[in-house]
Amino acid sequence: MLGGTRFVGRHIVEECLTRGDDVTVLYRGRSPSPFAGIARHVLTDRRAPTVEAAAVLAEPWDAVIDTSARDVDDLRPVLPLLSSVGRYLFISTCGVYRRAPGRYGLTERAPTIAADASHPVRASATRKLRCERYLRRRLDRIHVPLLIARLGLVIGRYDDSERLAYWLERALRGGDVLVPMNDRQSIQLIDATDVAQFLHNAADRQLTGVVNVAGPQTTARTLVDTVLTRAGRAVTPCRVGEEFALTHRVQPWTEIPLWLPATSPELALMSVINSRATSAGLTLRPLGDSITDALGWQTLRRGWSQRWLDHARERDLLQRWRG
Repeated sequence: MLGGTRFVGRHIVEECLTRGDDVTVLYRGRSPSPFAGIARHVLTDRRAPTVEAAAVLAEPWDAVIDTSARDVDDLRPVLPLLSSVGRYLFISTCGVYRRAPGRYGLTERAPTIAADASHPVRASATRKLRCERYLRRRLDRIHVPLLIARLGLVIGRYDDSERLAYWLERALRGGDVLVPMNDRQSIQLIDATDVAQFLHNAADRQLTGVVNVAGPQTTARTLVDTVLTRAGRAVTPCRVGEEFALTHRVQPWTEIPLWLPATSPELALMSVINSRATSAGLTLRPLGDSITDALGWQTLRRGWSQRWLDHARERDLLQRWRG
């Protein structure tokens, strides 16, 4: 495991250990590992591998799962040290796909984005795309099978993205909740445990190429209602509508995560086709079960990000909405 101590990587390591695999975690140590005494650990910066790390990378491996490469500079020092690898799994993102209003049904063959350094989300995806291309070139030369797993929006325990956490925390707090999304806005979420199980199975079955690992489509109304109901608090959703919210300069996605206005090209990323993954064995948990688990995790880590919509401002907006 290159990485493996945070969110998706942590779920993958847990899955491997549950199945009795011998796991080595090569990590930087910025996040403490929960697998001390269970898995072998190698502490190193992958951009400047220690002597120990170089020796470990040169060992024969059934599979290398790379969750932490964010740019080609993360790959250049590592790949030459891998002398015997059965297969390489690279965790990428569905964010690499080109988005445009009205573009739906993104398959693995959909056009990918061009460089856009001015947009932080797309710049990150562009770097992932460069990693994909670099890996294809280098691993093809040494005949190492490559699977590129493009993940959709992932939820679950250990989630540090805060995408779903806004709604979880808002539901746990109770009271009136400002909901700006159109009820029919499409949302695709996948549970991290489903991702981990699928990737392990994909490695065992020697799946190669590109695969979209995304969840089923649901609607904003279904998601919000599920979160509010499963939280078990006295909560009232106030569906103010996106026109009201935009008029009052509420910021989609940053102040209120998972809200994408009807004109947003990012909605294309909420209609990713996952048929190749499901044909290869991807199974998906019911949304309610995922939400219940996520609420349990959020209950342990209660907190409110400064990026999110301020409580006082939410109350003021609701008063204005009521007239």
